[in-house]
Amino acid sequence: MKKLGILLLVGLLYVGCKRESGERIFQMLYPNFIFTLPSGISPFSAPSFAFNNESTNIDLYLQENNTDTSVITAISPYSAVISSLNNTAFDFLDGVSVRICPAGIVECDAFDEAFYLDNMRNRSYRDIELLPSLRNFKSLLSDKNYRVEVVFLMNDFTPVTIECKFDMSFEAVR
Repeated sequence: MKKLGILLLVGLLYVGCKRESGERIFQMLYPNFIFTLPSGISPFSAPSFAFNNESTNIDLYLQENNTDTSVITAISPYSAVISSLNNTAFDFLDGVSVRICPAGIVECDAFDEAFYLDNMRNRSYRDIELLPSLRNFKSLLSDKNYRVEVVFLMNDFTPVTIECKFDMSFEAVR
């Protein structure tokens, strides 16, 4: 009887902890956001780099996959990478937040976070692989344009000027 109870408990935990991610319809790629992180930025600031009126290319993705937005239940953050183009380590950072909001907004807020990484203090990343948030961006990325902000949380002064490239992708699921 005790073994049956344990087996039932394990079975319930397996079913309850299974993530409902849905079936992927297509991936939305947004590569090559290029910006320069200047040297000498104070650790008491949070420099951000904004790209406004970026095209979502939603019509292209829908046409390529022969579908429409009514089939999509969620557009979720999938992957994002910030790379140092001059091979400099980002060991002066404490964290990074990437925020996505409607085009024309002056500044995205923390609720708009799509990707993040924290606790980076004294780690020598040359490529920062960010973690996706759990937010559904369907309403925003089903529109024509959006704004993206890359916010750096500083731990120390930036030692040199760093040329950076930011790439991100989302997945549309049913």
